[in-house]
Amino acid sequence: MTDNFAKIYENLQRQSFRKTINKVWNMVKEDNLSILDQAEQKLSLIIMDHKEYSDYFENKDLLDGREYKMGEGLNPFLHISLHQMVEDQLALETPIEAILFCESLEMTGYSRHEAIHAIIMILIHLIYDAYKKEKPINEEQYKRLLVKCSKVKPSEIQSVVELEFTSN
Repeated sequence: MTDNFAKIYENLQRQSFRKTINKVWNMVKEDNLSILDQAEQKLSLIIMDHKEYSDYFENKDLLDGREYKMGEGLNPFLHISLHQMVEDQLALETPIEAILFCESLEMTGYSRHEAIHAIIMILIHLIYDAYKKEKPINEEQYKRLLVKCSKVKPSEIQSVVELEFTSN
């Protein structure tokens, strides 16, 4: 696959996902979730938890799939995508360490949503590290980090993760 073809493919994937988010958001606003398929209904739950991004979900100019400029702040589409990734992991119970980590945070008073955000923070570090090294995500490291982070206070999780990646 050529670099140009890969870029076109990535753009089409982003475009498709953003259009799906736009469609689902419009169904949420119209309180018309019954026509959504099962995957879209799951996505609607994530979207409803992130109404603060509604301006992005409705912005037709962002549906073309172009890369999101990080200077504009957090990429809401990437955030929704990562949220969906973690929800899928939890639903499939793979890795099991993700469920155990989520449960451990919930036992300390965190909401499921906050626990998922903690997992996303770990994933972002892993994804960036894999990108830098031009290697796949290190699944064993992911599992180890989930276990390690489940054994510390929630306020210490970010420090544990950052230490993992600054000591490499």
